[in-house]
Amino acid sequence: KAAGPTSPRRVAAVADRERHQALLAEIERTGHITTGQAHRFYRATGYGPCRTTARKDLQALARDGVLIEHGPDNERSYHLNHARGGTR
Repeated sequence: KAAGPTSPRRVAAVADRERHQALLAEIERTGHITTGQAHRFYRATGYGPCRTTARKDLQALARDGVLIEHGPDNERSYHLNHARGGTR
């Protein structure tokens, strides 16, 4: 059975995509971002208070090649990968 336009899975996918686009716009504005900064951005913009969500979003966008990771695990920052679709 196909997921309808308001199925929980489809609604979640749209929310994830919207959240990712807002995060990418913030990275475009600032030049780079850390997990802590992404977490504060999400809290300030109403996308949720969970630091884990910020971390997973950044990791997923890096895995997809949209972001580039820099630094060790406990000091990692991310910036747009302009060669793979990051804007600018």
